[in-house]
Amino acid sequence: MRAQKQKPPTRRISSNYDFLGLSGQHITPKTAGRDYVCPKDLEVLFQEADYEGAVDGEACADPFTIELQMYLEMKGFPHKVHIVDPEKGKNLPDWFRKNNWDGILPMTKYDKDQYKLGSAETMMALEKKFRVPLMSGGGMGAGRFRGKTVKNLTLSLLKSVRPYDETNPDWTDLVHEFKQLDEYLVQCHGKEGDYMKSKRFSLWDIRMVPALYNLVTIANYFKPGFALPEDVPHLRSYLNHAFEDPVFKKFCPSVRKIVRYYEPKLNMRIVLPDDVV
Repeated sequence: MRAQKQKPPTRRISSNYDFLGLSGQHITPKTAGRDYVCPKDLEVLFQEADYEGAVDGEACADPFTIELQMYLEMKGFPHKVHIVDPEKGKNLPDWFRKNNWDGILPMTKYDKDQYKLGSAETMMALEKKFRVPLMSGGGMGAGRFRGKTVKNLTLSLLKSVRPYDETNPDWTDLVHEFKQLDEYLVQCHGKEGDYMKSKRFSLWDIRMVPALYNLVTIANYFKPGFALPEDVPHLRSYLNHAFEDPVFKKFCPSVRKIVRYYEPKLNMRIVLPDDVV
């Protein structure tokens, strides 16, 4: 009599966390009746916040941290969180230094010996190997907008003494990016959903929304006069919708924390009103 092959045990995961967790804690999704493969022993390293009012073990308010937190939430992958500070040698696991000489964060380790540096590399690698639930569906312009231009331009734009007009090359580049996004959204809406790819956040939304939120919420604190151009109505509508998404709101830092994050990068100290939390 031939022995029947047994199926390997399947881990049941969902996208609802029991808690967010601090350094060294495991984040385990609740069971919701969905079965699919996920990374084994996934560990995630986030940079510790180092600004006024930060709590010990609090993750930094940079967009790379936020986008990876959102991605892991939507994929529903159980993982262990390390809140670290490479410069101080704080909370670093044994495998950190030999696999990350430059101290790039976020960093992930999974499936015994897989190491990925940065949120973009991590998300693309996980998405390629663990397709369910799919976050990077194809379609018009898939992969074109990943937030890199916005992230790169935010610092140079706010450091510049030039105003937000055509005399400022950073501003003209950013306006060009805004217009490309607006044109792309015209094609998407009504065909692929409310966001860039579907009715829920895709990988491309996750790459864009935290960076755009940081820019539009804190730009005027550092250099007054910022406003989204009037001729990008679809982008305006998209951002209003995306900023209210429950997944984004769950991980979005307060405006005060985002300002404190950018202060040392811009070598400025901002006195915030008491009503800015």
